[in-house]
Amino acid sequence: MMKQRTIVAFGLALALGHGACSDDGTSSSGDSPQSSASTGSGAQQGSTGPGSGGSAPATTGAGAGTTTGPGAGTGGGAAPAGTGGSTADVGSGGGEPTACDATVAPDVGKIALAPVVTGVDRLVYAAQPKGSSDWYLVLQTGKIRVFTGGALRDGNFLDVSSQIQLSTGAFDDERGLLSIAFPPDYATSGKFYVMMTATTGANMNRDTVYEYQRSADPYVANATPTKTIVQLDSSAVNHNGGHLLFGPDGMLYVGTGDGGGGCNDNKPGAPQDTGTLFGKILRLDPNAAAPHAASGNPFDGNGARVWHYGLRNPYRFSFDRLTKDLYIGDVGQDSYEEVDYVPAGMSGMNFGWAAYEGDHADTCNGRTLREGSTYTKPIFDADRRRSATGPFRDWVSVIGGYVYRGAALPQLRGVYLFGDYTGERMAALVQCGAQTSPVTQILKNRDPNAPNAPAFTRQGSLPTFEDLTAIVEDNDGELYFVANRNSLVKLVPE
Repeated sequence: MMKQRTIVAFGLALALGHGACSDDGTSSSGDSPQSSASTGSGAQQGSTGPGSGGSAPATTGAGAGTTTGPGAGTGGGAAPAGTGGSTADVGSGGGEPTACDATVAPDVGKIALAPVVTGVDRLVYAAQPKGSSDWYLVLQTGKIRVFTGGALRDGNFLDVSSQIQLSTGAFDDERGLLSIAFPPDYATSGKFYVMMTATTGANMNRDTVYEYQRSADPYVANATPTKTIVQLDSSAVNHNGGHLLFGPDGMLYVGTGDGGGGCNDNKPGAPQDTGTLFGKILRLDPNAAAPHAASGNPFDGNGARVWHYGLRNPYRFSFDRLTKDLYIGDVGQDSYEEVDYVPAGMSGMNFGWAAYEGDHADTCNGRTLREGSTYTKPIFDADRRRSATGPFRDWVSVIGGYVYRGAALPQLRGVYLFGDYTGERMAALVQCGAQTSPVTQILKNRDPNAPNAPAFTRQGSLPTFEDLTAIVEDNDGELYFVANRNSLVKLVPE
């Protein structure tokens, strides 16, 4: 059941955590005082996969995969520096590497937001193909438009709006077209991938990843998909995941929600069942035969596509382009929001839902972990219960971000920046191997009563920064926000 709460900004709404996605599930957490945000151990048990292994030893048993994926090193060794970089920063930053220091909260300095493109209705995501400066803008209503050469092109790159009619009224609709991903060889192959949840027709409420092909016109895609990469069974109208991207190993990673409802009641037990696709990070090889499971995944049989599990709604996630570490923003239910961390090379990790919400057990009564598995704690855990008093008490849906590896803001190099859909504050931390720094709060809008507090200033007559639906990275490692459901804005020096 959905809560009677709607959050509206600029006449548009999307509730990823509180409302349509944060449900009336029975919670036993109570209202005892808790820290508003805490950090946990960054490295937990898992198995080796692509990369150089992690800082935690690989475990055996049902909870963790035990295979070694393509490109794995010796496994179980020291993880690369989580952020800050033990080698030269990538992107155009260059310069000397920055030592990783998790003993203090990062000093983010003065940063501003500059407009890139505005006035795009229902904008939820944006991405660049490798080697291109063009932005492909994803509209939740089912269209993808191209911003190139400083202008928004007429017409659509892709239009699947005939399958999407978003609900309006008391509740936000989490379905629709949610993201796009380009493989490393897009320039030559012309293939690209989208994740969507149709609201009408035979595939209504089925979270689906499609492969499409660019047409002879490079700014127009063929209207019919070339193949279906993955399609989940029909589920509730919320917790659709929706994010996909190509990892440093060239495989396609897909985030799936738990099936919806309160306390995972639509697909009971699915996030802890590695034989289902709900509540997972999938690792896929689109060029392999169906069902497109990537070689080296930790589970067999029905779970051959599963990379990590025990998630509720991994709406946005990313890889650090330097260390290859994975960061997952997992939207909580009524009490806690979390960010999960995976050292490069680790697979088969269990993040606990629905036995855990954030780092808190039994907020859903009686749920248990997969037998024999090891629970992986989040590195960030925000208390957003009604009794919460901390700085992130107004968070409703965590939006996973990126570790900054650009050049424009050297003070941010190695800092993981993330936020919330509607909360007034964003956050920054540094992950150094298994150690997580204290968190820096960043006001979305400068408070005149706190002129020295870290905050974003706005350039180019941008309106107040309200909604955040994605943090995205360009080919140079610079970061951008998809803001207010209608704008793409760039992080720049103040």
